[in-house]
Amino acid sequence: MTSTRDTLALTLGATDGPSSPTMSQCVSASGLIFTSGHTSLTLGKVGADLSVEQGAQAAREAALRLLYSVREHNGTLDGLQLVQLNVCVNTTADFTQHGEVAEGASGLLREIFGDQDLPTRKALGMASLPRGVAVEIDAVFAAAAASGPAAV
Repeated sequence: MTSTRDTLALTLGATDGPSSPTMSQCVSASGLIFTSGHTSLTLGKVGADLSVEQGAQAAREAALRLLYSVREHNGTLDGLQLVQLNVCVNTTADFTQHGEVAEGASGLLREIFGDQDLPTRKALGMASLPRGVAVEIDAVFAAAAASGPAAV
């Protein structure tokens, strides 16, 4: 049976995620789920190639990919609390609207997890990101019970 959070994530587009032969997309330890960096499909530098709005859309893309990986790892999004979100934005040196770009990911995650316990968030500008992507995010979730493969 698919939960409301799972159904909403799928409806919003969390249907594909990255894969790697050299690392895990998610690791569970001590009741927490740590994610690797998940990138947008959008390429470019915010402030040069992309507007703030396009950057926020790229952050949303990365968040959808992250949700897919977490759901694959944990089996569901139910019982999870988003604890921390880190957003790296590929920007020009003079760009200062990192928070507005990060809202693309934060807004989507609030749709899924609600506003009750807001996570901490870091939004940083980077001179470059892998393969020229616009945004890379990672997150930490607290699980009601440790699930998935344990790592210590």
